[in-house]
Formats: sequence, structure tokens, C-alpha cells
Amino acid sequence: MGQDEPRGVRFSLPAPGPSIELTGLRDIIRRGGRREFLSTQRLEFELLYLVEAGSTVHEVDFVSHQLGPGDALWVRPGQVHRWGDISTLSGRVALFPSHAIPPEVQEALVESGYAGSTSRLTAWTAPTLERAGVTAAWRALHAGDAPGDHRAVRSLLREVALSAVLLRLATAVSDGARTPPGAMDDREGVHAAFVAEVEAHHRDLHLVSDYARRLGWSAKTLGRATAPHGVTPKQVIDARLVLEAKRLLVHTTQSVGEVGAHLGFADASNFSSFFRRRTGSTPGAVRGRQRVPHDVESTEGTS
Repeated sequence: MGQDEPRGVRFSLPAPGPSIELTGLRDIIRRGGRREFLSTQRLEFELLYLVEAGSTVHEVDFVSHQLGPGDALWVRPGQVHRWGDISTLSGRVALFPSHAIPPEVQEALVESGYAGSTSRLTAWTAPTLERAGVTAAWRALHAGDAPGDHRAVRSLLREVALSAVLLRLATAVSDGARTPPGAMDDREGVHAAFVAEVEAHHRDLHLVSDYARRLGWSAKTLGRATAPHGVTPKQVIDARLVLEAKRLLVHTTQSVGEVGAHLGFADASNFSSFFRRRTGSTPGAVRGRQRVPHDVESTEGTS
């Protein structure tokens, strides 16, 4: 059977207007066709939706998220995702390119760890969203444009409303998971900068000392910054390499050697040894377990 290679999906507005598209799940299902939602995708834009009715299991980077009414899910560019059963699913959706997020909001999200393809959170439950004020902000975003609004005004209003949603999402963490203020703020800033650097350079830089030198901090400073998260700097680097390796092994037809070369390993043997030490499995075993055949047929009825 063939490998289910993720199809890159670009952002395309259905009509001229604001760069933030607000629509419904049923609308994008009708527009794309049900078969569009069977294959694995790697989006080149942001996808954020809140379920109003129905339930599904949505897989993002090998983690399955059970979603029901009131729950939300955010898929970032670069993440590999796969829709579950969409036959009863309905809700509102925001589709937008990353550049639609204002720079100051992007910065706040990065500092909070809620931006990029290795974001801390992907899914939120209804109670968590209610407590953080996300649900109310989401309703305001989707309230609709006022008649006669100029295009520039509509765009700005959507940008402001979306920013409110995203910033509230960054605070919508489970009870007890918030980082206390004060001295920890500096460590969080170092941690955020380190994670962003790993995201940008994990293919080329595999050593903690490389990142310490680029950022102008010592390896010990990076260690103090990652300690509250229960990991070492090396574990952060290796986890990012493993995630990208799994994405490529499971969702592309690249050979083990090609995957290793893509991630900066000198040869297939070195990559395989690294992968086995970090996961307990060989690259081939992970590919075999996670493989999804091309010839999956939909069990859903037609609309």
C-alpha cells in the first residue's frame, strides 16, 4: 500500500476582502468536498475552529484530540493534521495567514509559548475557554460585519477581534498550569527565545552550545530556563528533531537516509541510532506502525 503523504494546503480567500476568513465548518466541507477531509494535510496557514455541535477526534502531530460542543482546536502552519469523522460536526472557523496576526500579538504568543508548529497547546475544552473569556471573544469575532463598513475598516475590526481571541487563548490553560509572575518571567523569556531558535534552526544545530552561543547566554542559563518545564535544553532540541522525523517518516515517502539528511545527520546510521535512543524504536518500525494507506474509503454518507 502507498504512503499517505500530506498534501500542502495554501491559503486562498474565496472572494476579495479581509485576509481573515470567517466561515462555518459545514461551509468548508461543502467547498472542499468530503474527500478533502480524508487525507493528511500540512497547512500553510492558521486553522482555528470551535465546535458547536457534533463530536470528532482530530489528530495533530500524532496526538489525538477528542472534541465536542464548546471545545476549540488550533492547527498551525507546518503541523501535520488529519480530520476525524466530520459527518455530524458543525461550528465556526477562522482561516488566516500568519502575517494577519499583528507583530505585537505574535510576540506575546511566542513569549507565552503558544505560537509556531511546536506550540504547547492545540486543543482547549469548553470550561477552560469559558473561564478565560475565549468563548465570548470568539462570538464577538463572528458577530458579522456592519452594513456599509469600508473594506479597510472590516479588515481592521477582524484583526482586532482575532487578536483578542488569540491572546485569550494564550491564557486559557488548565488550573494550576500558569507560570507564576515575578522572577520566573525572565526565565520564561529565555525559554521562549530558546524554543523559537530551536524551531528555526533544528535542522542545522543539534548542540546546546550552538544555541547558547547564538543567543548570547550560557548553557546553564538555558538549563535554568527549561527546568520549570521538566526538560533539559538537549531534550528540547532532540524532541523537535524527533517530531520532525516522525512527520517525515510517517507522512512522506523519503527514505530513512533522506529523512536523516534533511535533519542534518551525516548518514542514515547516525540518524537511526539517534532516533532509537530517543524513541525506543527504529525509524522503520515507527513508519510501519503509523502508516495510513492511500486507499482509505469514507464511511460517511453523502450530503
